[in-house]
Amino acid sequence: MTSSWILLVVAGLFECGWAIGLKYSDGFTRLWPSVGTVAAMGVSLFLLGRAMREIP
Repeated sequence: MTSSWILLVVAGLFECGWAIGLKYSDGFTRLWPSVGTVAAMGVSLFLLGRAMREIP
């Protein structure tokens, strides 16, 4: 149960990361910031899904 809460916190950090990445991607017109933003979105969604399996 504790590891699920840790996953949730890490997913929240990735949420902050992709929100900041949206600014630097400049509307997805810059390649590497856009790649980082999409990667952070994917990691965040994956970790949220994993955490939701055990957290009520």
